[in-house]
Order: sequence, then structure tokens, then C-alpha cells
Amino acid sequence: MNVLEKAHLAKELQGLIHSLDQRSLSFYEIAKSKCRLKEIFIHCDEPIFKKQILNFKSHMQPELAAQEFAQHSLYVQTFRGVFKQDLALEQALEQHPEMGWAILHRANLGFQIWYIPAPNRTALLSDWDGLEKNYAWMLEQQEIYAALKTDTELNQETLETGKTFKMSRNSVVPLQNSSQSIPESHSINRPFSFESLIPQGTSTQNTDWDAAAFSMESLSLSPKQEDTKPSLASAEPQTTSGLLLKTATAALEPNSLLPQIVELGEWKCRLAALQFPQAQELELCHLTLDNVSELMPLLEIIVSASQLQQYNNQPVYLAEQINAQGRFVKYIVILGAEDQLHAIRLGNIVSQHYAYELVALKLLPNEQLLKQCKNAQQFFELYSEQAELVWNTESYQPFIPANCIQKHKLIAFEETSANYRTPIILLKERQKIRVIHGQSRLQLLREETAYPYILLDRHQGVSWQLIQKIIQTLPQPISASKLYDAIQIYIGS
Repeated sequence: MNVLEKAHLAKELQGLIHSLDQRSLSFYEIAKSKCRLKEIFIHCDEPIFKKQILNFKSHMQPELAAQEFAQHSLYVQTFRGVFKQDLALEQALEQHPEMGWAILHRANLGFQIWYIPAPNRTALLSDWDGLEKNYAWMLEQQEIYAALKTDTELNQETLETGKTFKMSRNSVVPLQNSSQSIPESHSINRPFSFESLIPQGTSTQNTDWDAAAFSMESLSLSPKQEDTKPSLASAEPQTTSGLLLKTATAALEPNSLLPQIVELGEWKCRLAALQFPQAQELELCHLTLDNVSELMPLLEIIVSASQLQQYNNQPVYLAEQINAQGRFVKYIVILGAEDQLHAIRLGNIVSQHYAYELVALKLLPNEQLLKQCKNAQQFFELYSEQAELVWNTESYQPFIPANCIQKHKLIAFEETSANYRTPIILLKERQKIRVIHGQSRLQLLREETAYPYILLDRHQGVSWQLIQKIIQTLPQPISASKLYDAIQIYIGS
């Protein structure tokens, strides 16, 4: 195909897509135009056409266009798919929390790329735009976080792992059938609680075994019954915090076992060491909730390994964490902090590593109440009513878990556009929290764990009937700030 023929086809493509966009064609003409577009796609799959055809395919077959676009990227192996629903996309990313990216498509908005900036972190979201612009955005994030590995890097790692495995098989020394066998009663995923962290008669011996397997299987924490078989012994016992940190660290190393499960009141958590220099200097670990489904996406617990025994005697600090877009990431539960400044420092070390930000810190004097929370509603009531605010940023807006509100709008009226920092105005009455203003904010992203909010209460003399009267006096569309100011003026009068 010569240049002139390509130019004619490009002009024909532009005419076809313009006609389809204008919606001025009959059903027959629409079908005919689409058929002609498909013919061009088939015959013109040359590199010079790919960029031009991408725009047309994005209109005609958006999901297929996105899939093909991703297959030509540098990160095919970490691509998790094209989705129409937020929830399905989130579930796909959660299956590979260490790294990944995916594309969300909506007919009226276009495409959006979700990018995991670090292992087990909330995804960053691009604006709604075309595939090429959003992919350029993702490459900018990759320059900052370097969270994805290219297909070449992953293939090389696979090759090196295969070589290492072959070498290790050739160098295995069989263990003697002696008394130095691992007791069968030591379970790999044996749960333990903070109250029983001090090993009773537990010690270690230097061997050539895999360090991760040894630290997990030979760790005996307050066994319920005496072991009948001899255990590995050594004259050099380790400290409790050192042993736990070694266990948590080893659990994150390649080919190692899962982190241990620890009990924190009603909660069961996975213990793991944070794997970046500042955190390692302070022996910081994080605990991930494993048995309370509503709280799992909301909370992250951090504690120094040296404080695992002493945290019961110290206050608990709770922080709110956001990303660069202003979206809520998680509540950070900080155990074992000496004071407010120490808690802020620990929270910032963890947050800044992932380019997140702390916006508020609260003090909870009784950590027992925290460990009894079984759902998002109980946690929110504890956080908002019993925890004392000790620090916040100037632009701080508190967040409320999505599970705590009824998203159906109570009063119909036109709202102004919103961004991720726009608060939702809520009304609490009869033990229910209802949306007064915030439909635009809720539509930005269907699945969010928490939203910035302003809460009104019937005890303040505010009812939905009163709010409806105030709305009727305001020109529409109405912003959240104007509505809230009008309500405050009425209450104060």
C-alpha cells in the first residue's frame, strides 16, 4: 500500500468516525459505516496506522482496543485486564497485591488506568482520558515509584530462579536421621497472641537450613503441651523482639513461608517486617487484619518489634492517611509510640515511603476498645466519638467509611461538580447516616473505602425538612460549602 492509498484511507476513517459521532445516520448507514471500519482495521494493521486506528477502535470496540494497547506495552505480564466495573478491577488487583495495573472503561467517560505504586498499597488512578494519555501518566508514576517490572526483567528473574533451583538441588546435603528433627507439633501457621510472645525454652541453632523455614517452624511460643521429641537447642538464646523481627523479615524473603498470624484482642493479624531502610532501622513491622472483612481495607497497624511486649501500657494513636489526589488510603493504628511526636514520626516514615500523607492524628486512651471492633460502624463511632484529636493539617477534612453511610440522596437538587477533596454533607437521624449533598462526589469513583464528610445531627436542631427549605432559597447548582454555610447561618440565628 503506497502513501497516497494510506492518506485516502486515513481521510475515509476520519469521515466515518465524524459521521458516527454526530449521530445523524440512519440505522442502515450506521451498520454500513461500522462494517467499513472493521474492513479497514483488518487490512491496515501496519505500524503507521496503529496509532491512528487506536482512536477509532476506542470508539467502536473500546475493550478490545484497550486490551490490544496493553499487549503492546512494556508491562504485559503485570497487566490485570480491562474492566467495566470498579469492584471487578479491584478484585483483580488484589489477587496480585505486589504489583500490577489495569484499565477501567466507561462509555461516557473514556478510560482510566489504575496503578499499584507499592506492594499491598491502594492503587493510584489516572484522570478519565484516552489510552495514550493515561499510559503516559502511568509511565510518569513509574518514574516516581518504579513499582512495575518489565516483561524482560520478569523473564530474567524466572530464568535466574530456575538456575538457582537446579544448583540448590545438586548441593542438597541429606539430613541424618537423628534427634535433630523438627517436632511435628510445630505448625507452620500456628497462631499466637501478644500475651504469649516470650518463648518458653525456645532457642535456636546455626544450621545450613533455609533461614525462613527454620525461623517459622522452630519458633515455639507458649506451647500448649510438652513436646515429646527433642528440639533443636542452643546456648545463645535470642531476644523476643529479635526473634519476631527475624521471623517477620524472613517471611517476606523469596521462597519463604507466609508471615505468622498474631492475635490482637478480637483481631487476627498477619505480622511482617517493613522492607525499606528507615523502617528496618526502627525494626518496624506492620500487622494486616485477617479476620474482620469490613476493617481489612480500612486499617493498617504498625509497631516496632521492640515494643510488642510493652504496647499494652502505652496509648494507641490513630492516623488518617491520604494519597496525592486527596483520596483516603487507610487509617494507621500506631502501637507503642512514646508520645504524639513519636507517633507522627512513625506514621510519616511509613506514609512518605509510599508518597502518602498523614492529615490527622488522634489519641485513644483505651486500646482494649479498639481490639473489640468487629465492623466499620463500631470503629467509626470509636474514632469519631472517643478518640481525641491531637494534631491535624490546616486543610484537614475527616473521613467516614463508605459502609457507614446510605448513599441514596435524601433531597433532590442540582449540585456543582466535585473533586476528591470535596466533602459529603451527611445527616444523622434515627441511627442512620444519609447523604444530603454529595452525589457528584460519590460518582467520581464507585468503590472507595472512605469519603471526606461533614456530619449534621438532629440534636443540633437540623432536620431534612429544614435543609429542604434552605435549599429552596439557594440558586442551583449548589456547592457543598454554600449549603453548609447557609445551614450554619440558620442554626446560629
